[in-house]
Amino acid sequence: MISYEEARRLVMEQAKILGREKVNFERACGRVSAEEIRSKIPVPPFRNSAVDGYAVRSEDTKAADLPARLKLLAEQPAGEYFRKNLRSGQSVKVMTGAPVPSGADAVIPVEEAKEENGYVLVSRAFRPGENVREAGEDVGRGQVIIRPGMVLKAPHLGLLAACGVGKITVYRRPRVAVLVTGNELCEPGEKLRPGKIYDANSTILRALVESSGAELIFIKRVKDDFNALVRELKTALNRVDVVLTSGGVSVGDFDLVKETARKVGAREIFWQVAQKPAKPLAFYRAKAGRRTAWIFGLPGNPGAVMISFEEYVRPFIKKLSGRFDFWPREIAAVLTAPVRKKRGRLNFIRVRLEESQGAWKVSPADRQESGIISTLTETDGLALIPAEADFLPEGTKVKVHPVEW
Repeated sequence: MISYEEARRLVMEQAKILGREKVNFERACGRVSAEEIRSKIPVPPFRNSAVDGYAVRSEDTKAADLPARLKLLAEQPAGEYFRKNLRSGQSVKVMTGAPVPSGADAVIPVEEAKEENGYVLVSRAFRPGENVREAGEDVGRGQVIIRPGMVLKAPHLGLLAACGVGKITVYRRPRVAVLVTGNELCEPGEKLRPGKIYDANSTILRALVESSGAELIFIKRVKDDFNALVRELKTALNRVDVVLTSGGVSVGDFDLVKETARKVGAREIFWQVAQKPAKPLAFYRAKAGRRTAWIFGLPGNPGAVMISFEEYVRPFIKKLSGRFDFWPREIAAVLTAPVRKKRGRLNFIRVRLEESQGAWKVSPADRQESGIISTLTETDGLALIPAEADFLPEGTKVKVHPVEW
């Protein structure tokens, strides 16, 4: 067995950015930018009104006798443009977002003015710039709005749209296939026959892959049959960048993934990690024509699947996708209960996180077995209990990786 630290190093050493592609900005949510973009226009592109109201010269509202009476020249909705220069004693009705006419330097909200016989009555003085949004006050012409490595989310897409950017170059998403092995598996919803169990791993891995930002190409359930597994693994390697297998990586008679990987020419980078759960985790590099693809042989128990995905597969996919922040987030927290374990393997303990007075506290879940799914639904993070430890008392500070599932 190799250590957890060595396994992570070997995995991330393999991860290289896959390439670039140009996409329409509205299809770029969750993608990683591969270029720097500067705005070619100021945003907003012209002075505009922050409210529905009346554009005026502020000096006209400072008359000795209030209310001031200003001649109403026109009404200007958003999208229209009043081309005349506003002179002293005049006003133009404007809607929110409409251009502020030349000569005006303030906008009076409709609720603070009164229209009467073609005039606007103003009962208080207004400052220059009041309720006016200046051109470029959000984004200046030539300002950097997107940098390489940014994960594009709704605000980024809105900014691209506001700056008139139609397409953006992003890093290619990894293509992923999932092969779930096991003669005992049946489809949820079917009648459960003796000796069978419902297949939870297909559903779990679909959700995990889709939440990672990868492109899920297909999921297939495969019997514990060597020839069938070879056939499906070859098909997957020809179509995707990453293949995830579930089950079949231990040392039983029907654990065929290792033998199958060798048959398709994959090179084993490691098998077995000094960790609990997911000790029999395997990682391979394979050639698919001129491309490189990778195989993660995940264990069969759902808890081991989810934890090994979070600790190894998700960071790997993030790095392939061009992200800089690929490692799991790590915080320090204090145990609220003692933890006992055998020495020799790092343990991932499912915990609930609670912040108190600026410090994190973690409470271990009651059930930690890798076949248990129910406590995963209440897990906020994974506490990393060192391989050399056998007992950590309450109050011990530990490293915790908040989960992203």
